[in-house]
Amino acid sequence: MNTLNLSKTCIPTLWSIQFADRIIALAALLLFFPLISCIYLYLKVMNKTKLERVYIHGIDNLVGLYQFPYQGWTHQLPVIINIIKGDIGLLGDEVHFSFEPKPVLFCRPGLVSISSMQRRIGIDFEDSLPSLRKAYSSLWNYLLALVRVTINSALTSNKTSQAERISLFGLSLHNATMNGMLNLIVSKAKTPAKSLTQFAFVNADCLNKAYTDSQYHRELNNCEAIFADGIGARIACRWLGVGLKANLNGTDMLPLLCEQLIKEELSLFLLGGAPEVAHQAAQQLQLSHPMLKIAGTHHGFFHEADTKSVLKIINSSGAAVLLVAMGAPKQELWLAKYHSKLSPAVGIGVGGLFDFYSNRINRAPLWLRQMGMEWIWRLIQEPRRMWRRYIFGNPLFLLRVRKEVRQLNNKKPHQSETKTNVINYPNLSKSSTQQRCGRIQLRLLLNRIAKRSLDVSVAAFALVLLAPLLLLVALFIRLESPGAVLFSQQRVGKFNHTFTMWKFRSMYQDAEARLASLQKANEMQGGVIFKMKCDPRITRIGKFIRKTSIDELPQLWNVILGDMSLVGPRPALPREVAQYSPSDRRRLQVKPGITCIWQVSGRSNIPFDRQVELDVDYIYQQSLTEDIYLLIKTIPAVIFSRGAY
Repeated sequence: MNTLNLSKTCIPTLWSIQFADRIIALAALLLFFPLISCIYLYLKVMNKTKLERVYIHGIDNLVGLYQFPYQGWTHQLPVIINIIKGDIGLLGDEVHFSFEPKPVLFCRPGLVSISSMQRRIGIDFEDSLPSLRKAYSSLWNYLLALVRVTINSALTSNKTSQAERISLFGLSLHNATMNGMLNLIVSKAKTPAKSLTQFAFVNADCLNKAYTDSQYHRELNNCEAIFADGIGARIACRWLGVGLKANLNGTDMLPLLCEQLIKEELSLFLLGGAPEVAHQAAQQLQLSHPMLKIAGTHHGFFHEADTKSVLKIINSSGAAVLLVAMGAPKQELWLAKYHSKLSPAVGIGVGGLFDFYSNRINRAPLWLRQMGMEWIWRLIQEPRRMWRRYIFGNPLFLLRVRKEVRQLNNKKPHQSETKTNVINYPNLSKSSTQQRCGRIQLRLLLNRIAKRSLDVSVAAFALVLLAPLLLLVALFIRLESPGAVLFSQQRVGKFNHTFTMWKFRSMYQDAEARLASLQKANEMQGGVIFKMKCDPRITRIGKFIRKTSIDELPQLWNVILGDMSLVGPRPALPREVAQYSPSDRRRLQVKPGITCIWQVSGRSNIPFDRQVELDVDYIYQQSLTEDIYLLIKTIPAVIFSRGAY
């Protein structure tokens, strides 16, 4: 696994990857040059070391990475120079410092790596080398891998908490690595007990159910340990200021658990699923783990009257570990009800695990799991069963987490007020005030950079993902009426600067000429914006794409260009801005966006003066988490088309 591994990738492909790295790095250098220059000049004025070099292992020799001599994300900005020089790539092998043993590398080190991406999302137990090989097989795969890393970085954090327990919705989540979880389960399985020891996995859907189901909530807290699963739980913990050590779920756990049970000569019983599903899952496990002892199987569709016989079958099997796949909360409640009558040492609720291992349902590919988007795969496979859980459940879960975070933050001022009673305010130094102002300015700068990074990454990913839909819509527009597919219009952006905004054409070619004759029929309160529910200028396909907001998708290009943001006040027409009052002009303090607060709160049903108030509210409370929150809320607003016409 040395440079010979990379020789399988053709030389032109390697050149194209390195060329793409340099182009992206040059663009980043132009973007961050003012910030880099300011930091450099500050260090020079303060007579401090301007740049330092940290040496890492390259493929053939040591590589000196440039960085600023302090901690914080900006200290790595000079690494852009190393990327332009070709010392390292944007994506490559994990970085190993010179004081560490020399590793065997597949390719040159990267600013980011597949292994670090998997570690951030909590699946570092997966082998990262196949994904890295695929990324270097073509320029297209390399760019897609960079998109995955960008999305992964936006949703996750490098922070991993050392806390053993994390409190969420009153539940105590066990924060463990995959090995730590397996050791805990196997140690309990080896120890004879008077009653069954129960474990549970919870994802966003389970936590939503526990939020409203007091019995389920109580029984979860009675478990020996609750393990967090899914990107929703990871985001929630990040908002709470802690990091999960791993993404723990039954699907990833089972093959590793089987290996441990074989070593300890312990057996397994599978209970749940539709008839034959548990049996088929057992057969597949036996093929992959021939030495595994499967004590027995039984489906989960039995009546209460049959429970006694099912318990007898389980107890007589001699199994040490019982996996119950009945879905939450039924499986946890069943284990809690009969735990004293079950002889296995360990019982675990595993949801739809048997469906995966019986090959009834395919598991999401690794590239999707690396972004924490496995739920999208489940939604595509079973839309009728899963749409409510994910389309409504995920945003609802994040709203509840946000509420809990706010409640926790509201308690902090009271604690600080108690402390400030003993502080002598006159003794506060001028330098400490300046430091606080500097921290605030830095926080605002970082927020702008984070917002721009989110805009570019999400817009680029969305354009690639939605390319087939965009082409199809363009075809329908062209077939219905002659003229250009795209409609360009001058709009007013930040600080009253105009720019060209793009949309799919939803009206006939002479729409602007017919506007004057329709002004009297304006249904929008305030008279600044023109809106009609039955506008005769709109085509049939135009009505559909307006209703579903598909006509706005070309504005993703405006986001990439920097004229717009994903989230912000909608860009107004110059003639509308001409009618603005001084108070209304507050909307022009930030970049316009594709969606904002009033778009997810009623859209055109909201009068103009109220739209201004909501936009101003956003301006003063904007943050990265607020943007993600509004983007999530936009999904149901678009699906139900509230106020769209």
